[in-house]
Amino acid sequence: MMRPIVVLGGYGRIGRLCVAELVARTRAPVRVAGRNAQRAESVALSFGERASATYADANEPRVLARILEGAAAVVACCGGDLVAPLSCALELRVPFIGLSPIPLPARSRAHVADLAWRAQIPVVLHAGALPGLPGILAESLVRRVASMRTLVVASTGPFLETETARRDQQAARAGESLPNRRLPELWRFSAPVGRRALGASASADLAGFADSHLVGELRYLEPREGALARVVSRVVTRGGGSGFAVAAQAFAGDANEPVDEIEVQAPDALTPAAALVGALAAELLEGRVAAGLSAAREVLSPATALGELEKRGALVRFGSRA
Repeated sequence: MMRPIVVLGGYGRIGRLCVAELVARTRAPVRVAGRNAQRAESVALSFGERASATYADANEPRVLARILEGAAAVVACCGGDLVAPLSCALELRVPFIGLSPIPLPARSRAHVADLAWRAQIPVVLHAGALPGLPGILAESLVRRVASMRTLVVASTGPFLETETARRDQQAARAGESLPNRRLPELWRFSAPVGRRALGASASADLAGFADSHLVGELRYLEPREGALARVVSRVVTRGGGSGFAVAAQAFAGDANEPVDEIEVQAPDALTPAAALVGALAAELLEGRVAAGLSAAREVLSPATALGELEKRGALVRFGSRA
């Protein structure tokens, strides 16, 4: 009998989509886990024999240990800093995929990387669309542009429609050290999304990217919070379309126009996130993910990741939008 994939928080909005992707992409049984056993059971029943439900609390090590023992992998969609489930997975040598945007402190990151290597298990963090997708677009442009002076990545922002998502984003931004720009910048995404007012921000999956890829300057932009930012955003986006978008532009030499660019659009940020999780889990179960700590961009080639997004209805555009 195949070992199960445990999905912590598998009955939430992103969790349900991840369960569906895992059922579609793998042959492994899926265990929907969370603190609300009734909701977990409801989701599991919708997938028939492929899924089952169980109680789990990400902050209760003993309960987690019982659930994760013998699992093929754990996918953490439960939000938070993921320290407890990650520690449990490392102790039990269970491969781990985490979606939380909250970055690990440098010392903790090095410790996790060392433990994962010693346990010879793969750990993939920041696998959601944001973060996760900015790094994949950045990786794609680095492979297409030989010498890059500046790389700019912009998005319409993360999923914020639940209290858990908002708490995670607030925690992710708590340690940011960013330029204090008085006014947001104007970014024009392709139709139908249109223009957006964006400010300097950070994406955990881009940490260290500029240094490791010899990029002179890396900037990440997304909508910022605050009264002034909201007012400007309402004015700028008036008449624009809805939807999720993330784009990257590469600049070389003294050129003011990008030499190459890439953009991904989808109806929302959840579908791309679940598609990435499904692709990562399939690679992991096939034994194609190296032991240690990785980001989604280090596990999936840009072509593979973008191909999976297109299969789920995302639009991927390369080059000029003219």
